[in-house]
Amino acid sequence: MLRPLADWIAATPLSLVLQKQLWVVPTSQSIHIISVGVVFASTIMINLRLLGVGASGRTISHLSRHLLPWVWRGLALLVVTGTIQTIAEPVRQFVTPAFWAKMTLLVVVATMTLAFAVTVRSNGPRWD
Repeated sequence: MLRPLADWIAATPLSLVLQKQLWVVPTSQSIHIISVGVVFASTIMINLRLLGVGASGRTISHLSRHLLPWVWRGLALLVVTGTIQTIAEPVRQFVTPAFWAKMTLLVVVATMTLAFAVTVRSNGPRWD
C-alpha cells in the first residue's frame, strides 16, 4: 500500500543525495540512539521521583522543570534524525511494522509528556 510512496520518495533528489553519502545514515542512527537514551533517562528520573525513589531532595515541579526540556529536545532530535533516515531509506522504513509502531508510540509519548508538563506546571505545589 505504501510501497509506491516509498518508491517515489526514494527517487527524489534529496533522497538520492542522502543515499550517496555513506556517512549520513550511520551518523543519524547514532544520534537517534543517543536521543532515545536522553528521553528514556529523563523520563525514568521523573518517574522514579514520582514513585518516591531517588532525587528525594527535589520536588516534582523542580525536577520536571529541569528534565522536561531534555525530553523535548530529545524528542525533537528523534524526529529530525528519523526524518533523515526515512528520506534516505524510505522503502526500508515504510514496509516495516516496527516503523509504524514507533510512529504511534512517538505520538503517544509526546501527548503524555505534554499532558504531564501542563498538569505539573499548573498544579506544581499539589504535585510536590
